[in-house]
Amino acid sequence: MILERFKVPQQDQVLVSEAALRRTVAQIFEKLGVSADDAADAADVLTMTDLRGVETHGVSNMLRAYVRDYRAGKLDPRPGWRIVRQSPATAVIDGERRLGIIVGSKAMRLAIEKARAVGVGVVTVYNAGHFGAIGHFAMQAAQQDMVGVCFTGAGLSVVPTFAAKPLLGTNPIAVAAPARREAPMLFDAATSAIAGNKIRLAIRLGSPLLPGWVTDKEGNPITEEKPVFDRDEYHQLPLGGTREQGSHKGYGLALMAEVLSTVLAGALPTMLAPSACSIPGCRSSKRRRSAGPRASRCTRKCCSGSASARGSWASHPCRH
Repeated sequence: MILERFKVPQQDQVLVSEAALRRTVAQIFEKLGVSADDAADAADVLTMTDLRGVETHGVSNMLRAYVRDYRAGKLDPRPGWRIVRQSPATAVIDGERRLGIIVGSKAMRLAIEKARAVGVGVVTVYNAGHFGAIGHFAMQAAQQDMVGVCFTGAGLSVVPTFAAKPLLGTNPIAVAAPARREAPMLFDAATSAIAGNKIRLAIRLGSPLLPGWVTDKEGNPITEEKPVFDRDEYHQLPLGGTREQGSHKGYGLALMAEVLSTVLAGALPTMLAPSACSIPGCRSSKRRRSAGPRASRCTRKCCSGSASARGSWASHPCRH
């Protein structure tokens, strides 16, 4: 669950039903020109993210950014995406400037279809907008009795260990697995010390940042509690914060997530194409983003397999 410092004070909370929230969010997307089906997918991602307690990537923190990007012409609301190439087990998708939380669900569905047919499905996506909380897509696989794995290249905000400027994104990793009669297991976390959206949430709530979360503009780790008023005043640190606390591990995970989220799809890493950043609020003039692997596979004992890829992969449910 989200830390107390990031929660909206109880006196400021407005509670609405899940059904009302889904309906209102879908209507907002439709008002922007998004089709009813795509609007329902987007509303599902944002609503479920809030229901899981990940308010940084839910309706209140992200919808306004998506509305802004549609109105600015950075995102195309019309239905569309294109499979550039595919094999029985793989596919590369050009998102054609569609919002990532819409394309992501479609990419995972395709990965699951391929997994059912041939044992594994790996789908990569490029040229799309923000993918939101990627654990949502990993969960799609778990709900089909498969294991889902997702990686995403997420902008240019994290300073690698010993570096002085940001060369990586928050590059989250998500893994979900079914658990028979129990609820599926889900891990979804950024490879940075703090998710980028938590900084924006801290600004909204007036909450200070803790030591080891961010650096100053010269890349020096800030090791004291710090109030934040402007997102652009700080860069982020890898998971671990400082080298002494293991930031090289977060750096390494972020770097490999970048490889699986960009290079595998045939796109340039964000550090080599900074104008391609698609993070809401990024000052880059162009938007292009690659989504990380969505993976699924059967967990029954007669099946085995592993995958490392960006996009989606899935290995089939067993045939008995």
